[in-house]
Order: sequence, then structure tokens, then C-alpha cells
Amino acid sequence: MAEKKTENVKEEPKFFLYELREHSQKLFGVKPEVFDGAFFDYNESQATKKEAEKRIQAFLKKEVK
Repeated sequence: MAEKKTENVKEEPKFFLYELREHSQKLFGVKPEVFDGAFFDYNESQATKKEAEKRIQAFLKKEVK
């Protein structure tokens, strides 16, 4: 029987939100207030940089009412 080779898929590291917020200007080019808005309804305490970037961009593209 042929054995299945497992791919070396590295999971992106998760960071605590307060750490990402502290460095939001450097990492994402936004102020901490923008970060707070993007993560207002986020229920987890950690996120990856990729997730954070995606949420911030979606937040910035939201229509203002």
C-alpha cells in the first residue's frame, strides 16, 4: 500500500489581540482606534496577522452610514 505523505503545512502563528493592537501602526499602517473598530465584534482573544489584515481592510471598506 502506498503511504500518504503529509505536507509540511505550517500554520501561521496566532498573536494576542493586545499585541497586534500595540503594533498596529507598524504592522498594518493603521491607528489602534481603527484596529479596535475592526475587532469590535471579534470573540477570540488571538488572531493571525493575515486574519487581522483581512478584518482591517474589510472594516476600512465598509460604507459609513
